[in-house]
Amino acid sequence: MSAAASSTQVYRPRRPESTVLYRALALHFEHFVQVYEERFRRTHGYLRPCVKPAVHRYLDCGIFDQGVARVRCPDCRHEFLIAFSCKLRGLCPSCHQKRELLWANWAEQELLEDVPHRQVVFTIPKRLRIFFRYDRRLLGELAACAWRALKLYFEAYFAGAGVTPGAVGFVQTAGELLNFHPHVHVLVTDGGFLADGTFRPLAWFDSRYVERLFRAEVLRMLLDKELISEATIDNLLSWHHSGFSVHGAVWVEDRQGAVRLGRYMIRCPIVLKRLSWETETGEVVCRGRPSRRGGSHGGEARWDVLEFLARVVDHIPEPSQQTVRYWGYYANAARGKRSKAALAGDTTETSGRQDDDEFTRRARLTWAKLIRRVYEVDPLLCPFCGGEMKILAFILDFGAAKAIRKSLELPAQEPEPLAHAPPETLELIVESA
Repeated sequence: MSAAASSTQVYRPRRPESTVLYRALALHFEHFVQVYEERFRRTHGYLRPCVKPAVHRYLDCGIFDQGVARVRCPDCRHEFLIAFSCKLRGLCPSCHQKRELLWANWAEQELLEDVPHRQVVFTIPKRLRIFFRYDRRLLGELAACAWRALKLYFEAYFAGAGVTPGAVGFVQTAGELLNFHPHVHVLVTDGGFLADGTFRPLAWFDSRYVERLFRAEVLRMLLDKELISEATIDNLLSWHHSGFSVHGAVWVEDRQGAVRLGRYMIRCPIVLKRLSWETETGEVVCRGRPSRRGGSHGGEARWDVLEFLARVVDHIPEPSQQTVRYWGYYANAARGKRSKAALAGDTTETSGRQDDDEFTRRARLTWAKLIRRVYEVDPLLCPFCGGEMKILAFILDFGAAKAIRKSLELPAQEPEPLAHAPPETLELIVESA
C-alpha cells in the first residue's frame, strides 16, 4: 500500500438496510397501508398519493441489487460498487444531506452576502395546524406571511428609506419528536441594502412586534380562504397567549455563520442516530436533540412501528412543493438584475464577487466531493495502491447488478423489502452523477 493510500481513510459505502427507518419501512409498510384508513385517517388525514412512490424509491436507495456504478482501479484492479440514489427530500436522510450540502456550497459561493444574519422562527397555534396538514399548499402561504411580516417590520424600522433585506425561508413540518408542526425558519440579513449596495444594519430586532405582524397576516390569509371565521379570530385573540410565536435571538456575524445556520434550517426531519428499536417491546424510540445542559430537548417518545411510520410519512413533501424560498435582496429577480448590471460593467449594483472563478462558482459538487466534505475520505482513491479509481459502467439491469455483487463476494443487504411494483419511470440516479 502506498503512503498516499495508507494515510487516507478508506471509504465504506453506507448500509441503509441496517437503519431503524429502512427496516421499519421494508418490513411493515405494506401492512401500514392496509390499516391506515382504519387506524390513522382520523388523526393524520388521508394517505397522500405521493407517499407510496416515495417509500418505494427509498427502499431501492443504496441497495446494490437495484442497480450500481462499477468502479475499478486501473493499476491494481481493485473494484467496488456504488449504489443508486433516490434523491428524495424529507424521507431519505442520506439524499437529503446531499441536497443540504449542495445548497450550502451554492449559498456560500453565489447567494449570501458577507454581512450579519439572523435566524427568525415563525410558529402557529396547534388549533390552526390542521389546515396545513390537509392542504400542503398552505405551507407556501405560511412562508409568504412570514416574509410579509418581516418586510413590514423593516419598512417601519428604516422609515421608508428604500432599504431591502435579503431573506431565505425554509418550510418545516416536523417537531422535535416527529409530530406534525408546520413552521417557517427564515435566514434574514440583520439589516438591509440600499439601491447602491450599501448595507445598513439593524440596531435591534423586536420579535414581539414581528409576531403581531405575522399573526395578523396568517389570520387574514385563513379568513380570506374561508377556513376560519371572525368569531374564531376573536376567540384566538382573547387568549392570554394566542399560540403564535416569533423567535429571533440567534445571530451570526459573517457568511460562514449564515451558511451553518442555513444548513440547520434545511436539515432532514429524520435523524437516524436518535432512533432505536427495542426488540423486546417492538417499540421505536425517538430521542430529542441533545441539550447543552445534559439530557435532550423534548425528552423521548415510544411508539409501535406503525405509529412511527405514520409520523414519518407526514413529512414527505409533495413532489412540486417548494420548501426553500428567496425574498428581497436574495430573490431570484433581484439577483438576476445585479448579475446583468455586473455584466454591463455597472459596479454600483454588484455583490463584490467578480474576482471569484466563474467555473468554480457554478460547478455543482460531485458525489466524491460531497463524501470528502462529510467524511474526510476520498472514495475514488484506491485503498491498496493509492491510484485514482475509474467508473467503468452503470448497471441498470437489476439481475446483472445482483450477479456482479455476488461476483465481488459482497453480502446481500437484509432485510429485503416487501414486494412492491416498480416505479412508472426510473428516477433513481447513481450517487456519483
